[in-house]
Amino acid sequence: MKLSKYNLLVQSNDDDQYILFNTFNGNCMMISPNVAHAIEQNNLESLTKEDTELFTQTGVLIQNNVEEDKIYSYMHSREKHASTHLAATVLLTESCNLRCTYCFQGHDTPPMTMDVGQADRFISFLTSSAKINGSKHVSVLLFGGEPLVNIEIGFHILSKVKEFCEQNEMVFSSSIITNGTLLNENIINKLHEFNCKMIQVTLDGVKEIHDTRRMFANGKGSFDDTINALKLLKDNGKIHTVVRVNIDKTNLQDTYQLLEYLGRSGIDLTKFTVDFGIVRGETSACAGYSSKCLSESEIGGVLYDLWNLAEKQGFKYKIRPMRKTMYCGLYSNNQFTVAPNCDVYKCWEHVGQKEHLMGRIDDNGNLSNLTYAFYDWMSVDPLKNEECSECVYLPVCGGGCGVVSYNESGTYHSKGCFKIKGTVEKQVLKYVEDMTNANIDSQNNCTCEGGCGKSDS
Repeated sequence: MKLSKYNLLVQSNDDDQYILFNTFNGNCMMISPNVAHAIEQNNLESLTKEDTELFTQTGVLIQNNVEEDKIYSYMHSREKHASTHLAATVLLTESCNLRCTYCFQGHDTPPMTMDVGQADRFISFLTSSAKINGSKHVSVLLFGGEPLVNIEIGFHILSKVKEFCEQNEMVFSSSIITNGTLLNENIINKLHEFNCKMIQVTLDGVKEIHDTRRMFANGKGSFDDTINALKLLKDNGKIHTVVRVNIDKTNLQDTYQLLEYLGRSGIDLTKFTVDFGIVRGETSACAGYSSKCLSESEIGGVLYDLWNLAEKQGFKYKIRPMRKTMYCGLYSNNQFTVAPNCDVYKCWEHVGQKEHLMGRIDDNGNLSNLTYAFYDWMSVDPLKNEECSECVYLPVCGGGCGVVSYNESGTYHSKGCFKIKGTVEKQVLKYVEDMTNANIDSQNNCTCEGGCGKSDS
């Protein structure tokens, strides 16, 4: 027997205990310092018979002939080439009614807005791709700019794709990322008709902070309008709402005040979840913002404090580390981002950057003129990167973010570490604390389905 290469030791808040978390299979247990030391030193002879049996059952110990890289490689490949779920992010417009200080899209060139003809090309591409791939589920995320600026084109797309899915016995769903300032009851109801599963709305602090970061073109702050949108979504209650809070060094302390404000606001926060977005200053549009961004080593501790405070204020906030054989779905064949002019990219952060253009949807709805960037992106294999292949975090990271990798090294194929190292440890710690508080015996293997944070993929 030998130790799995994916055993991660986490110091618990109790100095006399460690948490042993296997990042590959999700199994999690409390162990003593002596056992932790034995694992660190690869001293299997000092383990008791009971420890050896438990660790064998939970994948902490594996057979000598097992190469975990091969198992990971299979799972990574399977997910990359799966065809059952076709997902597209469509930028309805690059225009926005706000002028946020950190927006990665920038405002250096005239913004594009999708028209009916371009929308029909996108619809044709999406529906023909779903047929060719034998997809069972098609989902569309409306994005921008601010998608509500051009929402009628969005509704045109959703209507046609929904009709196609109904005719072909496919599941259809949608979602939208919006600043919320243009939301009204009619728009929410129409989104609900198109099986909208999620609306994300952004707040960046209490009023005096938010209004200096997310303002209208005329300089007026957007806080009051955003709060009104949240109240409207809560009262409507038809669509799950995510409150996004973008965080950097300039508004971190104010984020605590925001959560406390929301806790006192009278809004039923159990209807919402909160997502803490870490602002990065790596893209060309926001490179000048990098000095204000949190370092990788700071992120885990910051998020841990915010998770606890958000839960205390009433948000539904349950943390569990999740397995990711790919860092995000955009590494798969069946996910992509489409610009208003029907240029195709993988990540929305790359829209408009020629070096990341993957191809174009032509007048017949075909993806044409595939570029080298497409093959370069799709051939990323974290096991071919020595830093990733030997990293204990790989199963919960999937090789990292391609945007981070490219910005740091000029290639998609290097490590793209972001919100992983240091953050996973805090996720494990928070999860075990929650289980303990729920009177679940954390001395044994976690009792959740599949172990602590094992995904279904």
